[in-house]
Amino acid sequence: MLKPKRKIMREEIKRDPFLETIDKLESSFEKNKKIFINIALGLIGLIFIINFLLKKYDQKKIDSNSALGVAMVAFENRDYENAKFQFETIISEFAGTTASSFANFYMGRIYFENNEFLKSELYLNTFMNSKESEILYTGAIKMLTQIALQDNQYRKAIKLLDNGLREVSKNNSIELKLIKTVVLKDQGKTDEAKSLLNEIILEEKLPPHLKQKSEEIIGLM
Repeated sequence: MLKPKRKIMREEIKRDPFLETIDKLESSFEKNKKIFINIALGLIGLIFIINFLLKKYDQKKIDSNSALGVAMVAFENRDYENAKFQFETIISEFAGTTASSFANFYMGRIYFENNEFLKSELYLNTFMNSKESEILYTGAIKMLTQIALQDNQYRKAIKLLDNGLREVSKNNSIELKLIKTVVLKDQGKTDEAKSLLNEIILEEKLPPHLKQKSEEIIGLM
């Protein structure tokens, strides 16, 4: 025979910990409803702002890359005046983007090839701070080294090369080491130059063009 269900008294319900927690939460919400609503609205607003900024950044990236493409066409066609205008526009309108960083490099290169070394150095140093591309970074080191050597600033050239060596991969580092051997030789530090060349020659799997360049420098010693 089934036992009749025991009636739960009101006092027992009130003592139920779970129900007490629910009651407290409801009471807290009622008392602080305005605060909770403001927090919720603030979070929703923050989400909208973040979403807006992300979309704006994506559009800025697309526009800057498109502008860089136009500038590079002018550069490759040796239309340097047009290229300079395009690169300058990218630098001013799209600061902080990869396109702006590349624009600084190519402005530096244009001025370098025109022997306007002060302007070239300014743009190349700005590019160097971004380190956007190792290939372009290596190219910037080479140009800045040549600019330093124009004024016989051997210590500055060596410092540039040593800083670059810490930032680039093996093959690019070997290229910079080869340049360093020439700088050392011209500085009169032939023994240091020979020691560095021997270090390069002993490198495993040395690419043929770098090996050939090493041998050519050895012939000049």
